[in-house]
Amino acid sequence: MVILVTILVVLVAIVAAFYGLFKYKNLPKKPDYFEYYKTQDTVPEGKVGIFVTGLIMPTEHNHAFFHNIVYKILNVVIPWPINVLSLKDRGVALLDPAHVHAREAFVPTHLEDPFGNDRDLDGIPFIEKYKRGEVSWVPPSSRIYLDHGYFLYKGHPSGEATLCGKSANKSRLYYYGSGIVQKKLPHWEESFKIINAAFERIKEKDTTVECRAENSLYYHEMREKLYELLDAGCDTIVLGSSLVIYSHLEDFNSSFRHCFEYIEEWEQSHPGKKIKVIIAPPMSHFKPMRQAFLEMLKDRLDSLPDGSDVTVAVTVHGYPWDHFKYEAWLQLAPPYRDKLFEEVKELLTKYKFGRTNVVICQDEFADPIWDPDEHYLSTNRAYWNAINDGYDYAIGLPIEFFAENSDTLMHHAMKCYENFDQYDIEEPVDYPDWSAPYTRELIQGKTHVIYNGLPVGKYQKHVIEAVYQSLDAILLKQRKQ
Repeated sequence: MVILVTILVVLVAIVAAFYGLFKYKNLPKKPDYFEYYKTQDTVPEGKVGIFVTGLIMPTEHNHAFFHNIVYKILNVVIPWPINVLSLKDRGVALLDPAHVHAREAFVPTHLEDPFGNDRDLDGIPFIEKYKRGEVSWVPPSSRIYLDHGYFLYKGHPSGEATLCGKSANKSRLYYYGSGIVQKKLPHWEESFKIINAAFERIKEKDTTVECRAENSLYYHEMREKLYELLDAGCDTIVLGSSLVIYSHLEDFNSSFRHCFEYIEEWEQSHPGKKIKVIIAPPMSHFKPMRQAFLEMLKDRLDSLPDGSDVTVAVTVHGYPWDHFKYEAWLQLAPPYRDKLFEEVKELLTKYKFGRTNVVICQDEFADPIWDPDEHYLSTNRAYWNAINDGYDYAIGLPIEFFAENSDTLMHHAMKCYENFDQYDIEEPVDYPDWSAPYTRELIQGKTHVIYNGLPVGKYQKHVIEAVYQSLDAILLKQRKQ
């Protein structure tokens, strides 16, 4: 009996210790830069440097980008110890280029690693190792809706977390491969076109302001460019984001946090030099950002016949909000999203349509895995509601992006158009002219479902103005002194 009691006490102590360690390891990240943002002194001092960063997809496939994005998600979002286990190197992630999206086990005919090699280090083709029973099928993740499986070779480590290889391989073969005719994406070029144009506007007012920008997943380059600003004698660094709405995931616990770390590192090597850091308001706080989408929508509505029944789906990226109630996005989105929602409803009243309906929905995480009780409206259900209600048109207005990327063109598309007769995930996107919005039209029943695209070309001036106003809102305070 004493032994049983002792064992029980030890087990309880172990569980309590693990629970305490779990709570400690998963404490909210400090400092909370969203709280910093809300209480900061926003008046610049001395020479000012501007640094804009954010998740910007490269024009052509880049393995490091997808490696880093997996690490970011697992370190910022996934709790310990699951993140540690998820980052294990279990072997080489392989895909069959002809079946990248497979969700059920199948017999492959060709296998490639994340770098495009179809042979292992010993020169033996991976497909031969599969036939010898050395390669196994790994089913899709149970926590990612419509995820795909992959093949795993455990003969040696891959040199990185296997999930990084899975992600990079999908990118190489689909996002920058069979998924798009041009084998490249516009996100980098169009994003920097906007950022650099806003910088030019700033420099026209004050040539002493230094400006730099970098992808938030290229850490070495971020550090280099921040150091350039600091080495140039900047006393204040103004941080901005290339994302429309700030969030903990992308900004306060990622890109901005890295900026603060690099600035503090620089300060340590320059004793006595203290840098003032100001986070600029997001571009979503400024009317031109809404105006870009309203003008695009107006041009679309102008092309529809009188009497049409029209649904407009105001769509955002989405996130499992109920699991991350601390998210800054939840506080920062409404002034933009809800105002634009009301403006869209007002715009529709100016037309001689029949029935009209405007809804807010999200492309991701309003799915059977993360939202089984349907607390949030998915873009897919918004479209199907319009189809089942006999609307003539259902127009998707994706308000969180201003340049096409793998999400908007492919990854979100497979979820937004799930079960559509005319949607084929294997049919490549053809987008040769990045100066015109990419649009997609699918007909389901009597309903024309239209993805209305993003504000490039003639609409881009509004996005540039929104970025400029977001940064100049801080600079203006120094000019007024």
